[in-house]
Amino acid sequence: MHTMRKLNDRGYTFMESIFQLLVLIVFVHFLLLFFSWKGAIEEQYEDYSTREWELFAAELQQMLAEVSEIRLPLRSSMQFKNERGSITIEQSGAVIRKRVGGEGHVPLLTNVRSVSFTFDGVEMTVAVTFVDHSVKRRGFVVGLYPM
Repeated sequence: MHTMRKLNDRGYTFMESIFQLLVLIVFVHFLLLFFSWKGAIEEQYEDYSTREWELFAAELQQMLAEVSEIRLPLRSSMQFKNERGSITIEQSGAVIRKRVGGEGHVPLLTNVRSVSFTFDGVEMTVAVTFVDHSVKRRGFVVGLYPM
């Protein structure tokens, strides 16, 4: 004699549908939250060249804080001495680079069409024209100290 197991034939209950609807609502809320967060982040970091310029400016100001000597052999390059030695900042192709002791190639700023340095005895002014023809200019205080 076979015993037959009776299957649950009640079907899809109202409580199951409510539970699945709640799970769907939670997932949709997380999805909307993710896309609103992603949009805000993309707005903040949309312009890569501005971030790169600000990093360049911060690093250059730090290097110029304590220098013993500064020269501008060309409008597109500058040389100075600090505790690390003789440092040259110059344009090489589409890159502004740093060289220490005449050696190395440390990129500081990319996508550069031209750069010019001017020094009035207290402030170093850097004007950069980028490949997209935008121009950024900033003054940097030079701390001249005998070493």
